[in-house]
Amino acid sequence: MSKKKKKKGNGLLILILIVIAGGVGVGYYYATENKGVVPKSAPKVDTMSNSSEDDNPKEDEVTYLEYPELSETERQILERYSNNNDYKIIPVSGSKFKGYLVAVYEPQRMHAVITSKRGSAGEYVDKMVSDNNALLGINAGGFLDPDYNGDGEEPLGLTISKNRMLVSDKYPDSRGGVIGFDANNKLILEDLDSKSVVSRGIRDCISFGPYLVVNGEVKKMTGSGAFGPTGRSARSAIGQRADGIVLLLCVDGDRTKGQGATLGEVVEIMQRYGAVNVANLDGGTSCQLVVGDKMINDPTALSGEHRSRPVASAFILESDSGNNGDSSLVN
Repeated sequence: MSKKKKKKGNGLLILILIVIAGGVGVGYYYATENKGVVPKSAPKVDTMSNSSEDDNPKEDEVTYLEYPELSETERQILERYSNNNDYKIIPVSGSKFKGYLVAVYEPQRMHAVITSKRGSAGEYVDKMVSDNNALLGINAGGFLDPDYNGDGEEPLGLTISKNRMLVSDKYPDSRGGVIGFDANNKLILEDLDSKSVVSRGIRDCISFGPYLVVNGEVKKMTGSGAFGPTGRSARSAIGQRADGIVLLLCVDGDRTKGQGATLGEVVEIMQRYGAVNVANLDGGTSCQLVVGDKMINDPTALSGEHRSRPVASAFILESDSGNNGDSSLVN
């Protein structure tokens, strides 16, 4: 072989080696510098994560629970943000009233409280809510009210707060009795004495009436005026669904103008939203539904004034570390 041909062969070999070396270099670069890079057009893959950001998502990133197969009223109760474990407010209305229904999702956090000034004066519900670090509250039981001038200083009938018996006297009106929760967080509507409430494990209760629905059965309504089947008044009521969700109802009305809800309309509203047990609470000017530090209903006194009055007791929703209830109507 001539020197010329040998030189030409060596040049070709060198060129081949350069091409091979370049290919290896490019491959190494993409294998190291761009490792894990996914093209923008690639579909995003869901992965499990234990990061705090996933455990505590922002509100606009939270999944909204949807139940398309349910009725409209069931959706109103059950459809909520997945991290909402507190309550939901639903506006309600009729031909002569308007008000609010509150669904409380954890009945174990419902408690009965009374005025801190017992023996001297009642209190407004917002004060009871604030004093007990609660999220919301509704007026509850009756109180001694001679000549309709009582100031709510003394609860009427059996009253228990967090297993502490505050009033041991039985409710004097045969149309009602104990309204409260037992150790299993079931709403109990029974005419009980002080021994019976202890043996039944009643942890929180007030006394009032009448009972409107007991174990799914609508009770016969008797009486006259606001307690009669056709009497209209501002109303407060409490109920519970078979799934344990507690329903609080507060509707406004001015009796001087024939406004308000009948007890039958209260039953209709509560059953429409699934209540199987329902009891009437103190009504009229006593009606107060407080969320945070705001009373969201508009009570009217017999004089026509838009105001409420001090009361003896309330049902409250106790606060917890993850409060995120629906306060949109309040805001």
